[in-house]
This record gives sequence, C-alpha cells and structure tokens, in this order.
Amino acid sequence: MYQKICVAVDGSNTSILAVEKAAQIAQAFNAKLLLLHVIRPMKIPPELERFLKADDLKTIRANALGDVGREIMQKAQQKAESLCHSDISQKIIEGDPAPMIVKSAEQFNADLIVMGTRGLNKVEGALIGSISRKVANQTALSVLIVK
Repeated sequence: MYQKICVAVDGSNTSILAVEKAAQIAQAFNAKLLLLHVIRPMKIPPELERFLKADDLKTIRANALGDVGREIMQKAQQKAESLCHSDISQKIIEGDPAPMIVKSAEQFNADLIVMGTRGLNKVEGALIGSISRKVANQTALSVLIVK
C-alpha cells in the first residue's frame, strides 16, 4: 500500500511520535522512509540591523540551526532504525515549513506524509493554524497527523 513515506521532524515530542508511527508503517509495508527537517528563514528586525551585519547574523544562525537540525535528524534516524529495517534517508532544507514539506514529499514521490499535531511553536499554531493543517490543505497526498 505505501512505498514511500515522508515524515516531518522538528525535535518536538509529537514529531518523535510521528517518526515512530512512520517507521512502524514503513516496516509493515517495507516502504522507504524520508526524514525531513525544515529550517525556517530568518527575519531580522530592523532594530537589530542597525547594530549587526545581517550576513554575519545569518551565518551564525545558519551554523547554529544546522547543528541543531543534524542533532534532531540523528535522534530521528536512531528512533526509525530501532523500529524498521527499511531504507531511511534524511533531508534538511530551509524555507516556509508547510510548502517545503509538501514539495519535498512530492519530489520524493511519497505516498504518505506523517507529522505531529503540534511542533515546537504552539503559540503560532494556535493563532494562525498549525503546520500540519496547512500541509493537509496544500497537498493531494495522504497525511497522517500523530497526537
């Protein structure tokens, strides 16, 4: 039924639950698994731009978030490997999370996107709609939202 599964990972508890569920499904169907982490682009407040060089701040931020992203992916990889023996790949990208998850899943030719109900940004999810809701609305692929 499922041949390729894309799971969005942000390091939150619900994203780890999503990795577990995706790995279980991948194991059951011998499906390939893509672990995906999206780094949001940085918006520099004008007040800070006067004091900092924007390029320096972007470089510092990119390095820090890249390190965090690699750590998140390492933990997700370990969790997935403990539950399934399928082909598991990783991808870290930058951009607006919902459209980037949809785009990456489509490029991977995924049959299913798996993600947690709420990520690390609960306030934004409550105010403007969660990333999982946006993904479900923006794709024709099946989406499994894990609580």
